Amino acid sequence: MQVNFKDLFLGVAIGDAYGAGLEFQDRNWIREHVDFTEFVNKRMDIRSDKIELFTRDYKAWDYTDDAEMTIAVAKAMMSEQPFTEDLLVNFFSEEYNLTFLKRGYKRNGHGAMRWYFSGEKSIEEIKSFQKDKKYPGNAPPMRAIPLAFAPEDRIDLYAAINANCTHPHPLAVASSILVARAAQGFLLKDIQPEQLIAYCLQFINEPETIALLKKADQLPGPENLQEGDYEILCGPQPIREDQFLPGICGLPSNAMQTAVCVLYVLKHAKTSFEALKYSVNIGGDVDSLASICTGILAGKYGIGDIPEYMIHSVEGKEYVQEVGEEFGEFVWNKTGNE
Repeated sequence: MQVNFKDLFLGVAIGDAYGAGLEFQDRNWIREHVDFTEFVNKRMDIRSDKIELFTRDYKAWDYTDDAEMTIAVAKAMMSEQPFTEDLLVNFFSEEYNLTFLKRGYKRNGHGAMRWYFSGEKSIEEIKSFQKDKKYPGNAPPMRAIPLAFAPEDRIDLYAAINANCTHPHPLAVASSILVARAAQGFLLKDIQPEQLIAYCLQFINEPETIALLKKADQLPGPENLQEGDYEILCGPQPIREDQFLPGICGLPSNAMQTAVCVLYVLKHAKTSFEALKYSVNIGGDVDSLASICTGILAGKYGIGDIPEYMIHSVEGKEYVQEVGEEFGEFVWNKTGNE
């Protein structure tokens, strides 16, 4: 089937940018105060004693590291160089530095990778930090969509490389594979949404993730979720001290839980805008979730139902669409499929 690559990449940026204004807000507050008719910027209200990490070099409607790194993965693939960990890290750095050249300031976000970009830590130190965590961060799944368009027999390998270049952890690898395979199944194989979790399960062997996904597949739709259901999608609620930014109800920056939420949203969302709303209403790290889900749905259904103010306001509209068009041409030339 045809994939609208321009809308896919624009959907990634829109979901990321809109979600960034509400990142790490409590799910219950979001549902009470956000009706998606305007941009809501609550970054100054994030509960953190390091609030400057979330507000420095941030402007409303900027996309964050989610879209930036997704673009970097696509560019790494288009380079046609051997797909290695070093290649990805180099392209992450190039795309990060491109922001400074264009705007005069660096992009907000990046979690542990900001230490690498600032020269505070080596990439090996970043990898060691993530490797030793019980639950690694969600960068690998958040940037995995382009890997869906790798050759069939390399998707899982590329997804593992994508995880291991920064997050060498079994949960991160499984999560990267799940998002890549979800995008492939949804966009290229026409797997029906209700069968998507079962389709993706065949590609991983990580037991904790498998168990969670099977439970998520039994949950009701987003309008009928009960508080206990969010324990499956997001882990213990409110977010615990050992997870990123504790004390709110929502999704932590956790690779495994992010992938579970992605597949849950893809199962139930019927349009791109619905995917964005379902993602944001989960609370917590909503920019990552909205970026992935809005992008995948936009690749299949377009962005016709996305409000015009979102389309016109998102940072870099022309740029991300240009990258999407170039990536689509690359995929077409490689496979003969759009």
